[in-house]
Parts: sequence; structure tokens; C-alpha cells
Amino acid sequence: MVANIKRDHPYGEGGIESKSGTRQFRGGTKVYIGGCYAGTCDGVVCVGLHRKSRKFITCVVSVMHVENFRPKVAYHPEVVRQLKEDERCWFQTQEDAQNWAAAFPNWQEIWRPNKTSNMDEPTL
Repeated sequence: MVANIKRDHPYGEGGIESKSGTRQFRGGTKVYIGGCYAGTCDGVVCVGLHRKSRKFITCVVSVMHVENFRPKVAYHPEVVRQLKEDERCWFQTQEDAQNWAAAFPNWQEIWRPNKTSNMDEPTL
């Protein structure tokens, strides 16, 4: 499965500031998703070009920082090698990729901060 790192996402207290990409990936970077943490629905295992070194790396990225999920086959030899070597990468078939690509936007809704909550009110 393939996705892109979001170009801009809310950052800081209350989400007032905006950041481009993540610590590991530039905004817009194409990443290959090989697995996820299905129990918590908050992280995906990605292989993509590192922000600074421009070498392929494997790391876990918050599902909130990824967009445009689509099922595709990885052909780059380094990407294929990293996906095979990492035990967290378990997507094997086109059907797996299609099912998870449809599920990830729902996960983003689960983890989206509640826009209607008042940050000034204390929680009990």
C-alpha cells in the first residue's frame, strides 16, 4: 500500500501552529505502508525516503500524518527488502491493501482531536 505524508498538520497546544511533514519525512513524501498497529489504530509502519539523508528508512508514523491511501505494488528493490525484513510489515496481498486503505481514514476520524471541546475548561 502507498500513501503520502501530509504537507501540513496542526502542531502545538491547541493545534494553532502548523508543521510540514514529520521528523523523518518531508511533507508530500510517498511512503510504502507494510503494516500497522491494529489494536490501537494509531500508527502505521512506513518505508520512505528520509528527510535529510534521502535514504530509505523504516519507521512508525502516526496515522494522523498520512493521507491519500491507495493499494499499489512496491517495485523498488530497497523498499521490497525493507518490507520483507521487518516483522511488523504483514500486508501481503492486494486484498489486504484494499481493505486497510479503506480502514485508515476511519482510524483518522477516531484519533482526530475533538474540535468542539473547550480547552479552557478543566477536566474532572
